[in-house]
Amino acid sequence: MNLRQRNSLILGLGIGLLFPLFGFSLVYGIFDLMVSSGLMDPADMGIKGKRMRTIILIGICSNIYWIRSFNQPHTAQTLRGVVIGTMLLSLAWFLYYYSDLYAS
Repeated sequence: MNLRQRNSLILGLGIGLLFPLFGFSLVYGIFDLMVSSGLMDPADMGIKGKRMRTIILIGICSNIYWIRSFNQPHTAQTLRGVVIGTMLLSLAWFLYYYSDLYAS
């Protein structure tokens, strides 16, 4: 059975929590390549930096591919798992960066 035809909440949750790591790695690598080639100015790449905050958010948004892929009538449980994983990661991102986003 094809991965896109499976209907499992656990599968969706696993994809929703693990695929953003791949998206983060890809975007981080692109940013690092651009900095090393001189196309982008180096910036603070610490976990609290604006660039890292953006890279993490783009990594979370990479789940859009899976949400669109599993948006079928026969894969509702997998879609639900991906959305739950995405919402958990988004909530963690928001809570971690809350003080930076809403600093007076």
